Amino acid sequence: MKSIVSAAFIFAIAHSASAVEYAQIKSIFSQKCYACHAVSKGKTKGDLALDTPEKLAEVIKPNGQIVPGDPAKSSLLTSCKLPDDDDDSMPPKGKNRLTPAEITALETWIKEGAFTGSGPAPMVAPTATAAPLPAAGSVQSWTSNDGKAIQATFMGLQGDGVLLKMAANNEVFLVPLARLSPESQAQAKAAK
Repeated sequence: MKSIVSAAFIFAIAHSASAVEYAQIKSIFSQKCYACHAVSKGKTKGDLALDTPEKLAEVIKPNGQIVPGDPAKSSLLTSCKLPDDDDDSMPPKGKNRLTPAEITALETWIKEGAFTGSGPAPMVAPTATAAPLPAAGSVQSWTSNDGKAIQATFMGLQGDGVLLKMAANNEVFLVPLARLSPESQAQAKAAK
């Protein structure tokens, strides 16, 4: 019989399944952004700092510069993708710009929920394109691809992730679809 696990486990599922870990993003921020956007450097240009958990939490939220699960609405990513000659490009012309691989990593990390590994997983608000809650809204068993199970309500699909509301504490998490068992993936796709 599969054990039922806590919200901490669902966070671990989502976090460990990330194709891009926060350590890689932190390294990019450190090399490319901290010179102008770090409390530790005494610079928070544009009132943006990326080097402390508190300041990063101000950036990563549904209406912040990084919108978990939605790279297209993440202004930080948009600024990094602008051409060198654009006045709003970040880092600005003449600075150490992000490579295409670094931009892809940042975009993937945001798409996967922008998990930092400290504190709870950021709440990812369903978008207008997210699938609606099934009529019954019933709690179902969801299994990871390594065989661990949780009890949660399907809240919708968002990109390549599944929004699940934990039965135990009503917390909502974005879990990468690829991290779920084939049966749970089919369950999510059928519920949409």
